[in-house]
Amino acid sequence: MMSDRSPRARSILMRLCLFAATLLANVSALSAAEPGKSLADELPHIPPVEPAKVSSTFHLEQGFHLELVAAEPLVASPVDACFDENGRMYVAEMIDYPFSWEPTKLNPRGGGKKDAGVIRLLEDTNGDGKFDKSVVFADKLTWPTSVCCYDGGIFVLAPPHLWYLKDTDGDGVADIRKIVFTGFLRDNVQAVTNSLKWSLDNRIVFAAGRNGGNLLHDGKKVFAIRGQDIAFDPKTLEISPLTGGEQFGLSFDDWGNRFVCNNSNHIEQVVLEDRYVRRNPYLAVSDTIRSIGKEGPAAPVFRRSPPEPWRVVRTRRRVSDPATLRTLPHTEQFAIGYFTSAAGVTIYRGDA
Repeated sequence: MMSDRSPRARSILMRLCLFAATLLANVSALSAAEPGKSLADELPHIPPVEPAKVSSTFHLEQGFHLELVAAEPLVASPVDACFDENGRMYVAEMIDYPFSWEPTKLNPRGGGKKDAGVIRLLEDTNGDGKFDKSVVFADKLTWPTSVCCYDGGIFVLAPPHLWYLKDTDGDGVADIRKIVFTGFLRDNVQAVTNSLKWSLDNRIVFAAGRNGGNLLHDGKKVFAIRGQDIAFDPKTLEISPLTGGEQFGLSFDDWGNRFVCNNSNHIEQVVLEDRYVRRNPYLAVSDTIRSIGKEGPAAPVFRRSPPEPWRVVRTRRRVSDPATLRTLPHTEQFAIGYFTSAAGVTIYRGDA
């Protein structure tokens, strides 16, 4: 029936059908709440799944295989990991997410756990492909978001600091703890600096997030962080700003093209680097990052599982409050159906 329509008309019609289907699914979920039910009834306790049974809870596309290599109590609250040359894995455990211990704009009361973050070192000692040894490589860190191996140690982003940690006596615990750079602000936990990645020029690149700050090295100001990402030479510590300033996530392809994302925009490409723009201060550039998602920002998500109870309750509360409803994008007026919290992007570089 749509064969005689233009591609644009077909696209609009498909979007309307998708919107209607999503609306129907969400209205059904929201209306499922029974009047007079307590919050405890609506938010039942969901017990954890035993590690041996975890694989049965996943639905995989044909041709994919999933293996569990580590679980509690070997690791908890992991948000990033990296492998060293011996196959050991360093894991950033952001145990103190999401509340800051000090008052911030989004958490004016403070009161979160102070310095609760941990870097865990996992090792497979018998070669069976599963980690069986776990030690706390470093603790007392605040909001550790990323780890990256270098010269027998690791760089760790734990705002407000970029650390370098290294074990020199072989006990699996870092005895060198050095603050390399500092000054990354912590106002919004969903926009802190993150994603340490090696680039083709042997520098380490990371997303500086959206909190800003004044970057310091050995107490001296380097530059102000204002809507940028950052690259540094791990040997010389020479550092420079890059085009960026999105939220959480960064990835490279085989040619060094950089991809970033924000909560509602799941994949964007950096198309014009800051160093080129700065050559001509009189050049007006509308944007240096382009969304490359087929559906654009806040793209539809086709999830197989039903909405979590807390999403249903939260959405119902949001849309029932006129003041809150006026501030919500239409995609956030539904429990599920759209990207609203994209927090990572990975370009697959294998040969499968």
